[in-house]
Amino acid sequence: MKLRPGYRTSEFWFTVVSFIFSGLYLTNILKDNDQKEELITIVTHAVESCMLIGGQLIILYRYVSSRSQIKQQYDKKEVENEQKPIDPSGTTVTKQRSSNTRSRKTNTKRKKQSNNSKKTSGK
Repeated sequence: MKLRPGYRTSEFWFTVVSFIFSGLYLTNILKDNDQKEELITIVTHAVESCMLIGGQLIILYRYVSSRSQIKQQYDKKEVENEQKPIDPSGTTVTKQRSSNTRSRKTNTKRKKQSNNSKKTSGK
């Protein structure tokens, strides 16, 4: 496991919050011990919330950037595939079907139409 710098850990920030309010209490800026404890709890919760939201934003940014990179690569490949090859004589090569059969789409539509006509003719 790779160690992170101290300022990037949640323990560091929670400790900083505790030290700040303890210092305020020791200097008599905060008069009541309950007030100090309440402020530590509230600010710790706020720091925790900011860290969670920041972490979620980082994850969202990484996801969006990776998806945009994948999309750019896909678009680039599509453009390369759309370019028609040129034979040595300088004319573009067009693809021809290897047989005279219809495409699957056409055949499935034709089958559906024939099945529907059989159902209606029996009535």
